[in-house]
This record gives sequence, structure tokens and C-alpha cells, in this order.
Amino acid sequence: MKILFILKDRFYNKSHSKSYGLINSSKQVAAYLESIGHECKIVQVVDGNDIDHEVYEYKPNMVIIEALWVTGHKMKELLEIQRYRHIKWVVRVHSDIGFLSAETFGLKYINDYINLGKENLFVSCNNLEFNHYLSESLQYPFVYLPNIIEIKFRKPHEEYKNYMDVGCFGSLRILKNQCYQAMCAMSAADKLGKILKFHVTVDVDIDHKNEALNPVLKNLEELFQDSRHELVKHYWLENDDFHVLIRKMDIGLQVSYTESFNIVSADFVNQGVPIVVSDAIKWMPWFFKTSTVKYHETIKKIIRVYKWRKWGILRWWSRRNLIIYNENAKLDWLKFINKFEHHH
Repeated sequence: MKILFILKDRFYNKSHSKSYGLINSSKQVAAYLESIGHECKIVQVVDGNDIDHEVYEYKPNMVIIEALWVTGHKMKELLEIQRYRHIKWVVRVHSDIGFLSAETFGLKYINDYINLGKENLFVSCNNLEFNHYLSESLQYPFVYLPNIIEIKFRKPHEEYKNYMDVGCFGSLRILKNQCYQAMCAMSAADKLGKILKFHVTVDVDIDHKNEALNPVLKNLEELFQDSRHELVKHYWLENDDFHVLIRKMDIGLQVSYTESFNIVSADFVNQGVPIVVSDAIKWMPWFFKTSTVKYHETIKKIIRVYKWRKWGILRWWSRRNLIIYNENAKLDWLKFINKFEHHH
């Protein structure tokens, strides 16, 4: 089969920027599908009007729209083009209800797709639990198509230093809970007698424009303003460069209020660096999970994971969980694709 992944230029706070998370997700799913004999292409478009051009040029059997951005009206137009009648269309939802409820038209788009009543249109969540709850509440059979992660484990870098590098990477968003994590990391560093270097990701197109000020970044900067600890900002990096950066961290933090998968956590596990997460990241072992609101509990967890970060058993535990998740994810994609493969 020929499978076309279509992403939209990310537009947030009046600025365009790359959808790095979606690009990474698409690349890794596409790599798996190519490994089992399918042909894949990933494109990024400005808006829904560019979809027809990309589909006409590539002539795929399946089109996967990454995230909710195509209006119901545009989707209806595309589905009713006669030359595309054989194509299977998939819209992948990458949000859990927390982030989805912050997208003004998120559920409207989903309802519009459902109301089209088209047999060749599939709406998919990449979180198993959310897929189940949404199917139940909207009385519609959503398809579970999870993220796939390339497994390539590394050993951590050994080094003694008087500071601790904590990586809290990913988009700076309220629901990612970065300010809470920074405060907990500061207290943990104080108790350990270390200087904290708190590493975050900023967007060159968004976070440094006055008219598009990111409130999370602004508050993080204020938090570290008169502190002995340091906020370290990194621009978005390509995958290999990002992995090099992760290997310089002592531990990672992803104590988000809500997540659908969280590729950053998987990247830390792959690089052999332990990461403290919230319950929202279902596939991680319980040992690495902590509260999104109980400061003392989170501070204790950060200290414990930091002290035990070189223990091989911790790396084995999180790796085992990632491998199990990944094998199941591949099976879910295989079952879905195989349903249509014999038609081509």
C-alpha cells in the first residue's frame, strides 16, 4: 500500500512553527510500515486546501491526517471527489481530553467527521483508555492507532559534578505543568546540595516574540530570575541532536496533567536516562510516577530517582515496559492495515 501522512504547519499564538512531536510520531510509524513492505510519504501543508494537491500527486491508498485541523466541510469535499473513492482516510487524535478540551473546535471536528457517516473515514485516538472512553461517550467506534517508537537503548554517561541537569523538554503549555516541575526540581536540588540546571524547549518562532508571549516561559523565567539555580533554554532539535542532549541529563521530568503517549519519555528511556513522570503516562513503571499537585511527594521522587539513576534495574524496568508497549502498538497497526491490504 501507498500511505500518505499529512501534517499541518503548526500555528500557535499568531506564529507558524514546525510540529516536531507530530513529525517524530509520523516518522516512526512510517518507518515501521515501510519495514513491513508499505510505501510511505510524510508531507506538511499550510491548510486543508493543499491536501488535494498532495493526494493527487502521490496517489495513495491511505491518507493519515495527523491531529485535528481539517474541517468537516473540507473532509466532506475530499471524500466526495470521485477519483479518491478508493482511498481510506484516517484522522489521528494525539490529545487526551485535557488538551482536546483546550482546542476550541477539537470535539466539533470529531462530531463533524462522525456525522459524515462515511465508511472509508476512520477517526483514531493514540491513547487506548481515551479511545475507549470517547467511543463509549460518543457512541462511535474510534480506532486505536498508537505511537510506535524505534527501540535503540544506550548506556548512561558517568560523571560527577556539583550541579544536576534536569531535562523537562517538550512544548511549553499549561497542561504540561512545567512551572510545578521546576519548583519541585529546585527544592530537590537544594536538599541534594546541588545547583539545578533546568532544561526546557523554546520555540524560536513563538517564545521570543513580544506579541506572542508564552505565559509558561515568562513564568519560568521569573521563577529563576533571582535564584541560584539556572533555567537553560534549547531550541527544537532534530531527533539525533535531541538524543545527544538527553544523554547529558541526569534525569528527566514529564509530570504532565494529561498526555496521550509522550515521546519525550520514550526518548529518555531509549537513551538510558531515568525520567520522573505522572500517572498520565500509562506505559511507564509505577516507580517513576508521581503526583502533579503534591510537592513533597514529587520532590522525594526526584531525589530518589536522581540518587538511584545509575541502577541497571531501573533502566531495565522502563525499557521492558517500552518494549511491551511497542510490540503491542505494532500489532494494532498491523491489524488495521491488513484489513485493507488485500484490496490493492
